[in-house]
Amino acid sequence: MTLEKLQHYNGQNGRKAYVAYKGKVYDVTGNRFWKNGIHKRIHKAGLDLTEAMENAPHAEEVFSGFSIVGILKESHPSKSYWIKWYGKYHPHPMLVHFPIALHLFSGGLDLLFFFQPEASYATAVFYTFFTATVMGGLAMIPGILSWWLNYDLAFTDIFVIKLLLSIITLLLGIVGIIIYLNDPDVVYLMNLPSMIYHGIILLTTLTVVIV
Repeated sequence: MTLEKLQHYNGQNGRKAYVAYKGKVYDVTGNRFWKNGIHKRIHKAGLDLTEAMENAPHAEEVFSGFSIVGILKESHPSKSYWIKWYGKYHPHPMLVHFPIALHLFSGGLDLLFFFQPEASYATAVFYTFFTATVMGGLAMIPGILSWWLNYDLAFTDIFVIKLLLSIITLLLGIVGIIIYLNDPDVVYLMNLPSMIYHGIILLTTLTVVIV
């Protein structure tokens, strides 16, 4: 069974619900944990869940009660190559943690700056925030690659939220950088650009946590 054919069995509109794991295709139709082809509002039937289950609290034993209805075959050789490459290097998990940590660090420094407004803190906040924004934008590339390889760009709720918040975080970061570069002394002022700048830094610490 190809991935394209597997997508047809999504548990919607009376269709059967199939999922793939490590090359095997399982029939989860009618299972109470897969009502309407959706598992815990995160995973959808009709997809290869091998990558998604790497961090799950259970492994292949969870499929022991389901019938194997086929073997998953890759219909696109080029995609098969990228799946193997991604499985070897894991670029998205490797890159995404750095901007998250830097965003949190810049937010913490900015709070410290409020209590002790020194130039060294202001500079550290900006450069940390700048690095987090650039690295966050770069991390989106392998993130989209992972979305394509492992989930075939399926628009589940969790991916829509992650994608929107990632874009919002990047755009907010660009705005914050422009504000600071236009006038580095804005961090000491009590005007609208200053409030927007500090607000963006603190808000992006929240968006990356949600992502």
